[in-house]
Amino acid sequence: MRIDLTLVQVNALKIMLGDEFEDDERGWLDAIEGETDAFELIRTLLNKIEDDEGAAAELKEQMDNRKLRKDRLDNRVSKYRDAIMAVMECAGLDKLALPEATLSVRDIAAKLVVNDPTAVPDEFTTPNPKPSMDAIKAAFSPDNDNLPNWLRVEPARPSLTVRRK
Repeated sequence: MRIDLTLVQVNALKIMLGDEFEDDERGWLDAIEGETDAFELIRTLLNKIEDDEGAAAELKEQMDNRKLRKDRLDNRVSKYRDAIMAVMECAGLDKLALPEATLSVRDIAAKLVVNDPTAVPDEFTTPNPKPSMDAIKAAFSPDNDNLPNWLRVEPARPSLTVRRK
């Protein structure tokens, strides 16, 4: 089924029937269903939406599971490294040459880490401005032709709502 052909069918039906169903919505819907592929196309597209939403949910779950797995693996690697360091420290070794790898223990310089970013005074932060849409909507209107260059109007557009039974 092609949407372009279905649109042609619906437009042709509108032209042929003219105002015949102007006050009869049920009759117009029956005519569309009987004379075009519109409802069948819509059902097909709804099924595709449902399939794709399901696939996206499954993919998100897989990605979440893989992230958990990656985190577990990273944690295990860290524990292995800690165990190697413990053995080397216990043996008093700063360096160990093995056929698989050469290992060395060294001190890393101390570094500062922020525990609570919200508690950092302003003098130690960089500005990260975020527009306040409430203030902008209070000061400007979409009907206003004199908007500043940093603001534009996104035209109104239709939106499709799908409710499943």
